[in-house]
Amino acid sequence: MNKIYYKLPYTICIIKRADKILLINKDAKVWMGRWNGVGGKIKKEETPEECIIREVHEETGIQVAQVNFKGIVTWPEEENTRGGMYLFFVELPPEYILETPIKNREGILDWKEVSWILHSDNRGVVDTLPKYLPTVLRRVELFEYYSVFQEGRLRECTSIPITSNQFPIN
Repeated sequence: MNKIYYKLPYTICIIKRADKILLINKDAKVWMGRWNGVGGKIKKEETPEECIIREVHEETGIQVAQVNFKGIVTWPEEENTRGGMYLFFVELPPEYILETPIKNREGILDWKEVSWILHSDNRGVVDTLPKYLPTVLRRVELFEYYSVFQEGRLRECTSIPITSNQFPIN
Protein backbone atom coordinates (compact mmCIF):
# COMPACT_ATOMS: atom_id res chain seq x y z
CA MET A 1 0.00 0.00 0.00
CA ASN A 2 1.26 3.47 -0.82
CA LYS A 3 2.06 5.87 1.97
CA ILE A 4 -0.82 8.26 2.55
CA TYR A 5 0.24 11.41 4.33
CA TYR A 6 -2.75 13.68 4.70
CA LYS A 7 -3.53 15.73 7.73
CA LEU A 8 -6.91 15.11 9.30
CA PRO A 9 -8.69 17.93 11.13
CA TYR A 10 -10.29 16.07 14.06
CA THR A 11 -9.70 13.56 16.86
CA ILE A 12 -11.96 11.13 18.70
CA CYS A 13 -11.35 8.95 21.75
CA ILE A 14 -12.97 5.80 23.06
CA ILE A 15 -12.75 5.88 26.87
CA LYS A 16 -13.44 2.49 28.44
CA ARG A 17 -14.03 1.54 32.07
CA ALA A 18 -14.91 -2.12 32.73
CA ASP A 19 -17.71 -2.94 30.24
CA LYS A 20 -18.75 0.67 29.63
CA ILE A 21 -17.70 3.44 27.25
CA LEU A 22 -17.90 7.13 28.13
CA LEU A 23 -19.89 8.84 25.40
CA ILE A 24 -21.11 12.35 24.76
CA ASN A 25 -24.40 13.41 23.26
CA LYS A 26 -23.31 16.70 21.68
CA ASP A 27 -25.54 19.74 21.48
CA ALA A 28 -24.12 20.83 18.10
CA LYS A 29 -24.12 19.52 14.54
CA VAL A 30 -23.21 17.14 12.84
CA TRP A 31 -24.30 14.35 15.17
CA MET A 32 -26.60 16.39 17.44
CA GLY A 33 -28.73 14.11 19.59
CA ARG A 34 -26.58 11.01 19.04
CA TRP A 35 -23.96 9.45 21.29
CA ASN A 36 -20.29 9.48 20.23
CA GLY A 37 -16.79 9.40 21.66
CA VAL A 38 -15.23 12.60 22.96
CA GLY A 39 -12.90 14.64 20.79
CA GLY A 40 -12.62 17.71 18.66
CA LYS A 41 -10.75 19.92 16.25
CA ILE A 42 -6.96 19.94 16.18
CA LYS A 43 -5.47 23.38 16.80
CA LYS A 44 -2.78 24.64 14.42
CA GLU A 45 0.06 24.15 16.92
CA GLU A 46 -1.11 20.74 18.18
CA THR A 47 -0.36 17.18 17.24
CA PRO A 48 -3.35 14.83 17.11
CA GLU A 49 -2.16 13.22 20.36
CA GLU A 50 -1.89 16.58 22.14
CA CYS A 51 -5.34 17.51 20.84
CA ILE A 52 -7.08 14.40 22.14
CA ILE A 53 -5.43 14.65 25.56
CA ARG A 54 -6.65 18.27 25.76
CA GLU A 55 -10.14 17.41 24.46
CA VAL A 56 -10.56 14.49 26.89
CA HIS A 57 -9.70 16.81 29.78
CA GLU A 58 -11.90 19.68 28.55
CA GLU A 59 -14.94 17.52 27.83
CA THR A 60 -14.73 15.04 30.72
CA GLY A 61 -12.38 16.41 33.39
CA ILE A 62 -10.30 13.23 33.04
CA GLN A 63 -6.56 13.87 32.94
CA VAL A 64 -4.74 11.25 30.84
CA ALA A 65 -1.00 11.19 30.29
CA GLN A 66 -1.09 8.99 27.22
CA VAL A 67 -3.53 7.57 24.71
CA ASN A 68 -3.35 4.63 22.32
CA PHE A 69 -3.56 5.42 18.62
CA LYS A 70 -6.04 3.01 17.00
CA GLY A 71 -6.30 4.34 13.45
CA ILE A 72 -8.41 6.84 11.57
CA VAL A 73 -12.03 7.32 10.57
CA THR A 74 -12.36 8.99 7.16
CA TRP A 75 -15.01 10.03 4.65
CA PRO A 76 -14.92 11.48 1.15
CA GLU A 77 -15.18 15.22 0.68
CA GLU A 78 -15.20 17.42 -2.40
CA GLU A 79 -12.42 17.30 -5.00
CA ASN A 80 -11.20 13.81 -4.06
CA THR A 81 -10.09 14.83 -0.57
CA ARG A 82 -10.88 13.08 2.69
CA GLY A 83 -12.25 14.43 5.88
CA GLY A 84 -11.56 12.50 9.00
CA MET A 85 -10.37 12.06 12.52
CA TYR A 86 -7.58 10.32 14.35
CA LEU A 87 -8.96 7.55 16.56
CA PHE A 88 -7.60 6.99 20.08
CA PHE A 89 -8.36 4.65 22.96
CA VAL A 90 -7.97 4.97 26.74
CA GLU A 91 -8.78 2.28 29.28
CA LEU A 92 -9.43 3.47 32.81
CA PRO A 93 -9.20 1.20 35.86
CA PRO A 94 -12.55 -0.46 36.74
CA GLU A 95 -12.59 1.41 40.06
CA TYR A 96 -12.24 4.84 38.39
CA ILE A 97 -15.15 7.03 39.47
CA LEU A 98 -16.84 9.55 37.23
CA GLU A 99 -20.48 10.04 38.17
CA THR A 100 -22.71 10.57 35.16
CA PRO A 101 -24.77 11.88 33.51
CA ILE A 102 -22.94 15.19 33.41
CA LYS A 103 -24.08 18.21 31.40
CA ASN A 104 -21.22 20.37 30.13
CA ARG A 105 -20.82 23.08 27.47
CA GLU A 106 -20.50 20.39 24.74
CA GLY A 107 -23.42 18.15 25.66
CA ILE A 108 -24.24 15.30 28.06
CA LEU A 109 -21.65 12.71 29.14
CA ASP A 110 -22.73 9.25 30.22
CA TRP A 111 -21.31 5.75 30.58
CA LYS A 112 -22.94 3.33 28.13
CA GLU A 113 -22.67 -0.46 28.12
CA VAL A 114 -20.74 -1.85 25.15
CA SER A 115 -23.63 -4.22 24.46
CA TRP A 116 -26.06 -1.26 24.28
CA ILE A 117 -23.78 0.63 21.86
CA LEU A 118 -23.47 -2.41 19.58
CA HIS A 119 -27.12 -3.52 19.70
CA SER A 120 -28.44 -3.88 16.15
CA ASP A 121 -31.59 -1.87 16.96
CA ASN A 122 -29.71 1.06 18.50
CA ARG A 123 -30.23 4.26 16.48
CA GLY A 124 -28.99 6.54 19.26
CA VAL A 125 -25.28 6.35 18.46
CA VAL A 126 -23.43 7.87 15.51
CA ASP A 127 -23.46 5.56 12.50
CA THR A 128 -19.73 4.83 12.44
CA LEU A 129 -19.22 3.97 16.13
CA PRO A 130 -20.60 0.39 15.98
CA LYS A 131 -18.50 -0.21 12.86
CA TYR A 132 -15.14 0.42 14.49
CA LEU A 133 -15.74 -0.11 18.23
CA PRO A 134 -15.40 -3.94 18.21
CA THR A 135 -12.04 -3.72 16.43
CA VAL A 136 -10.78 -0.94 18.70
CA LEU A 137 -11.63 -3.03 21.77
CA ARG A 138 -10.25 -6.38 20.55
CA ARG A 139 -7.39 -5.80 18.12
CA VAL A 140 -3.99 -4.14 18.29
CA GLU A 141 -3.68 -3.52 14.55
CA LEU A 142 -4.41 -0.10 13.09
CA PHE A 143 -7.18 0.48 10.57
CA GLU A 144 -8.62 3.21 8.43
CA TYR A 145 -12.41 3.08 8.70
CA TYR A 146 -13.38 4.61 5.36
CA SER A 147 -17.01 5.70 5.66
CA VAL A 148 -19.28 6.58 2.77
CA PHE A 149 -22.44 8.56 3.52
CA GLN A 150 -25.43 9.20 1.31
CA GLU A 151 -28.09 11.72 2.31
CA GLY A 152 -26.68 11.81 5.84
CA ARG A 153 -26.77 8.03 6.35
CA LEU A 154 -23.85 5.64 6.46
CA ARG A 155 -23.92 3.46 3.33
CA GLU A 156 -20.67 1.56 3.85
CA CYS A 157 -17.70 1.43 6.19
CA THR A 158 -14.59 -0.35 4.96
CA SER A 159 -11.78 -1.36 7.34
CA ILE A 160 -8.39 -0.93 5.64
CA PRO A 161 -5.21 -2.03 7.47
CA ILE A 162 -2.67 0.77 7.92
CA THR A 163 0.68 1.29 9.61
CA SER A 164 1.47 3.97 12.15
CA ASN A 165 4.06 5.56 9.84
CA GLN A 166 1.29 6.30 7.31
CA PHE A 167 -0.43 8.58 9.79
CA PRO A 168 2.12 10.15 12.14
CA ILE A 169 0.40 11.49 15.24
CA ASN A 170 3.30 13.14 17.09
